Amino acid sequence: MKTVRMFCVVMAAALFVTAFAPFVAAPQAAQSALSAAITAPVQAFADATQGLPLLAPMSIAAPLISVNTTTSSDYGCTLIRQSPLDWTKMRSRQYFDMVWTVQNSGNAVWHASATKLAYVGGAKMQTHGDSVGLSGDVGRGKKTKLTVDMNAPKAQGTYSTLWALFSGSQRFCKVTITITVVR
Repeated sequence: MKTVRMFCVVMAAALFVTAFAPFVAAPQAAQSALSAAITAPVQAFADATQGLPLLAPMSIAAPLISVNTTTSSDYGCTLIRQSPLDWTKMRSRQYFDMVWTVQNSGNAVWHASATKLAYVGGAKMQTHGDSVGLSGDVGRGKKTKLTVDMNAPKAQGTYSTLWALFSGSQRFCKVTITITVVR
C-alpha cells in the first residue's frame, strides 16, 4: 500500500513539474502565449456580440441544405382550438366530427381552389376519404374551421391521426388528434 501511495505522489510531482516547466523556463514567452490564449476567445466573443464574423477557422464544414423558393413565412398556421380535445375517451365505433380551428399566420392567402386538408398518417379514422377542401379562401390573419368526419376504432386503446394542409405539394399546418377508445 505504501508503494502505491509513493508511486502516486511521484507521478503527481512529475506531472506538476512537466506542466509548469515551460512557464518557469521562459516566463516571458509563457506569459505572451497565455495572454494570446485568453485574449483570442474573449475577442471572438466580443466580436460575435457586436455582429462581426468570427475569424477563427472552422474545423468542421456544415452540410449544404437545399431550401424551397417559398419561404417558411409564406405559409404558416396557428392552432386556435380543437374539438374534441386530445385524450378524449370514446366508445368503440363512436362517430364524431373532428374540428380544428386554425388561423393563417403566414403571408400567403390559402386559396380554396389550391389548398386542401389531407390525411398524412396514423390511425385511419376518417369516414369520407383522405382529403377535405377548404370552404373558402383564408386570408392573412383569418381563421377557418377544418372539419373531418371520423369514427373511433373498434378495439380498445389509444389512437392518433395526423393531418396537414397542402398548397400544391407543399405541406404546412400539421394538426393531430389522439383519442382513447374504451368499451
